[in-house]
Amino acid sequence: MPKKYFTAESAQKQLPKIRKSLSKLQNLKKAIDTITSVRIDPEEIEYDELVETSTKLSKEFHKLSYEFYKELEKLEKTGCLLKDLEQGLVDFYCKFENRDIFLCWKLGEERVKAWHERDSGFAGRKPIIDIEQ
Repeated sequence: MPKKYFTAESAQKQLPKIRKSLSKLQNLKKAIDTITSVRIDPEEIEYDELVETSTKLSKEFHKLSYEFYKELEKLEKTGCLLKDLEQGLVDFYCKFENRDIFLCWKLGEERVKAWHERDSGFAGRKPIIDIEQ
């Protein structure tokens, strides 16, 4: 998929979709983590129960994984870049002075209000007022 460039305004318009998608992805990730943390001691249960439980857990894991990646694809189609699911960090490509920079947004923030150079990451965030679009 080709790069999609945003202004602060066009990135802002994507936030309702992105918030919803991030929330769903975080919930799916928690469910997947819960399933993968289940440990079954084969010496403590009958063979038939072991097979049935293992099959159910495997089926649920694959179902949730499918939903997770389907939602991730949906998020990627907006043109944003998911940098950290747990923190809800999202970047948007933006052109400034004939170079690519990232507009930066974090789940919980009301607006897209920061940017950073491509190689500086979240720690290098600066207010959008520092750039003209």
